[in-house]
Amino acid sequence: MKNKSKWYPVILIGLAALTGIFLVAEKKQSFAPLSTVTPASASNILPAAVSRLNCQTCHKDNYDKWSRGVHGHTQGDVAGELGEERIGQTAEEVIHGNDAEDCIACHGPTAVLSNGGMTEVQALNHFFTTTDGKFTKDTTTAHTADWPNITCTTCHNVPENHPVSMPALALFSSRTGKYISMNSPDELCGQCHGDLRFSGTDHLTYNAWKTSKHADTQGDIAGELSEERTGQTAEEVVHGDDAEDCIACHAPAAVLTNGGMSETQALNYFFTTTGGKFTKDTTVAHTSKWPNVTCISCHDPHSPGKPAYFNSSTGNYEPVKNDSELCGQCHGSLRFPDTDHLSYNLESGTGGIGIPDQQTMPGISCTDCHMYTSDEDGSNSSMYHGHTWSIFVKEAGGKSTVSCTKCHSNINAAKARETISTWKSEFLALDAKAQTSVAKAAEAMKAVNNVNLQNKLKEAQHNLTFAESDESSGTHNHKYKMALVKDANSKALEIIYALK
Repeated sequence: MKNKSKWYPVILIGLAALTGIFLVAEKKQSFAPLSTVTPASASNILPAAVSRLNCQTCHKDNYDKWSRGVHGHTQGDVAGELGEERIGQTAEEVIHGNDAEDCIACHGPTAVLSNGGMTEVQALNHFFTTTDGKFTKDTTTAHTADWPNITCTTCHNVPENHPVSMPALALFSSRTGKYISMNSPDELCGQCHGDLRFSGTDHLTYNAWKTSKHADTQGDIAGELSEERTGQTAEEVVHGDDAEDCIACHAPAAVLTNGGMSETQALNYFFTTTGGKFTKDTTVAHTSKWPNVTCISCHDPHSPGKPAYFNSSTGNYEPVKNDSELCGQCHGSLRFPDTDHLSYNLESGTGGIGIPDQQTMPGISCTDCHMYTSDEDGSNSSMYHGHTWSIFVKEAGGKSTVSCTKCHSNINAAKARETISTWKSEFLALDAKAQTSVAKAAEAMKAVNNVNLQNKLKEAQHNLTFAESDESSGTHNHKYKMALVKDANSKALEIIYALK
């Protein structure tokens, strides 16, 4: 692949929040000189610290996506919560009371810059209606034209001489009127979608992600490079005859490191080589900059509510129809037809040879099981928003929530574990038999030129490999996987008996 130094600056300019160094969008706001700010708010707000540039002049595409996305419509969410959970409370009690919740800090930090600068409490009173100074069930939005939502300057500290100098990844603090520098996009997301800033929050998506396999992918690649790619260069791994684009699925945002690089360059940067080649001693490198499968791998930051994946080869976001198609890019063959990670394909119940298509749980998507979110307020399942990707979520007191309950009210975590254990035992026992049978059949067929038997062997090998390809040990689409392995074993035995 050619060095991408020519096109990456262009891509980065268009992608704005990917590395947090570019602007996306900003509504026009009026900023008063610091001398006009009232004493009550002067210690809290520094309007001069926030850019006055109109971002959509250069970043219209991202502005349009933002304006249609969830980050561009946050005022109604706050009004709804105030009118449901904060009835009878004053703005002061909401922001600083015993059960404080700083709505402004995450839903619209730059709201404190309105009217020449004000405190968070003043902003809450300004942008939401009260009765006698208290929120009621009738509380609604106010001064909506001035409400900034989560705007460009919420996440981007833009220098006065931009675009000569580039913006930095940072969170605008509505408490201090200053920017808090961020080291990575996921750290930025985790300020409000996790407890990095507010320890008592019930928004714990970031925390859940940190416990998942998506947040620990570098070691997997290092192991594969040292075991299966010894003697190959990064270029050969990514673009060779037996190519495997590790970066694309294990950490697509890695190409944004150090101002931008190609997938080949990223592989060389994040993994050690000897003489430019991977060896049995290859290990991880520059781990502090490795992004894993980070927030911006699956969420376009300018339109985070719509499923899309970041393509590390092109530097663009690729929209998909639904969450399952998003999963299927890397956990299926939707993006790389030759991959051996085929959970998505197996779950769809197609792809086998000589057996009927079948779905164990028709109508159920990947995220129904792996991103289930309980509606029980205060539960970890509710607060994690599915971002552990485990069907089990540990709750307080040693109990667990399980996604199976969503469709099967009589199945709790214990029953689910029992069922899964049974499925695995059934599959692994049959799989072991089929492996032995298929191996014997392949050995017996080495000197045999029989088209019928050759086709049977191909069917057996394909179905066995397909059934094993998602490494779930028989839990994904269990009935279909059992049918695949039974067919593989049966065809192999037919060959063995035919050659006796």
